[in-house]
Amino acid sequence: MMKIEERIKRAEELYRKYGYALLQDDEIRTLINKLNFAIERTWDYMRKIGVTKVCRQCALEIGSCCKRWVEDEYDEYILLINLLLGVNLPKERYKEDGCFFVGEKGCRIRAREVICVTFLCDRVINKIGEKEKELQKIAGEELETVFILQEKIKRKIAELSSSDNKPELSCRIF
Repeated sequence: MMKIEERIKRAEELYRKYGYALLQDDEIRTLINKLNFAIERTWDYMRKIGVTKVCRQCALEIGSCCKRWVEDEYDEYILLINLLLGVNLPKERYKEDGCFFVGEKGCRIRAREVICVTFLCDRVINKIGEKEKELQKIAGEELETVFILQEKIKRKIAELSSSDNKPELSCRIF
């Protein structure tokens, strides 16, 4: 498996090469806007029901759930989505035993993997009780949009890269 720094570098290369074309695609742009909205809804609800407060307090007392192994769940496509969302990916680890994306104020990226969106420890579950079902429903919209967007991006990049190899398109006039 590639180190996280290598996956970040790969995502940045994809962004440099295909970012403009991806952002010109109406379907992808619509999904990015939908994702931004879904992420905001998830975070707003988490703040409203006290999840972020419990997580912040727990992180100060015993450390974060965002352990180093969590970064292994991130591939270059979810990182590319973050770049398309305008996120500057971190260049260095904030906490030696923590996920590469955790920072002083929590997660330093916007589009997150399933484990990061849906994991709720016992402390959080005890705090939110029945509100967990509504949170999972709201977070589910975010995750579904990320999945659909990843698949569209993969197909678009495959389409763009196959046209890169056509002789009539590889000869550019400057």
